[in-house]
Amino acid sequence: MWKPLARRETRYLRPRVLLSLSLVTGVVGAGTVGYAWLWRGIGGTWLDALFMTIITITTVGYGEVRPLDGTGRIFTMFVAVIGVGSLFYALGVLMEYLVTVRLADPGGRRRMEKQIAKLSGHVILAGLGRVGGQAALELKEAGVPFVVMDPSPAASRRTEERGYLWVQGDATEDEVLESAGVRRARGLIATTANDATNMYIVLSARVLNPTLYIVSRAVDDTSVAKLIRAGANRAISPYAIGGHRLAHLILSPTVVDFFETALRKGNEALNIEDLAVSADSRILGRTLGDIDIRQATGATVLAILREGTPLVNPGSDLVLASGDRLLALGTSDQLERLEKLIGNGAPRGRP
Repeated sequence: MWKPLARRETRYLRPRVLLSLSLVTGVVGAGTVGYAWLWRGIGGTWLDALFMTIITITTVGYGEVRPLDGTGRIFTMFVAVIGVGSLFYALGVLMEYLVTVRLADPGGRRRMEKQIAKLSGHVILAGLGRVGGQAALELKEAGVPFVVMDPSPAASRRTEERGYLWVQGDATEDEVLESAGVRRARGLIATTANDATNMYIVLSARVLNPTLYIVSRAVDDTSVAKLIRAGANRAISPYAIGGHRLAHLILSPTVVDFFETALRKGNEALNIEDLAVSADSRILGRTLGDIDIRQATGATVLAILREGTPLVNPGSDLVLASGDRLLALGTSDQLERLEKLIGNGAPRGRP
């Protein structure tokens, strides 16, 4: 209840802030003009007049800049009384306004809500546990805008410390998803430690945004199929991935190191990205040989995904069609050039 009252009080204080600032400005202007007129015959400048006005209303007490007669001293007394009063009044109103603003929005919540409302094509991260925390770090490193949703106070403290945009609430509720901009989002990651909760999140998000790309954590391997039936595009078990990773580090450590380097977003040495060929792309209907991607950009096309089927190491006679996704290997600059070459395609990494 106190927050809405504080917000209303903030609106009421704004005219007082403007009035107090106008009063101080008026005193400074009148004082400057008055001293300039009083010193018009003894070589006083506008800077002298302004300086005298400022030191008078701030009670600095440097003394008279130019000699003052009786009229000048009476004028100075008026400037001092009115100026000091208006200055202290302005400072009091400003302090009251700042305190009220802080009470109305103690955690910068309203500012964050405005930032979230401006987002489009972002990712929603439901859950900031160990798995969600790592996912958030990867998204931040990749420069992808995202919003964290978690009901726990501990998670809210972590998001504030790390500077994440966040919504404190249960991601299974439609209102919470709406406040995170689910209808404008491009993807959602459900990382809670409960498969039933993840399933509710997936179902709710799918209803609100049928085109949303959803990836869900599966605590139990048997839940993978259920999560996909509930609407997730992908469902993975961190434990299964961890086991595969450990085994491959023994069997093929060099290969694992290579792909770990290539898949790390923002890496200048090497990246693997996918780029979509849209219906208005400039390379539509041309063969890979005609385009000569390797010569033009320096990037290497590893495969082309066509209707979900990977065409590995495609030949130069392959004609590119709308909807194809190029899986390319190269540096960030090379992949940037490839994206420009394709033209009008979907942004890199877009599901």
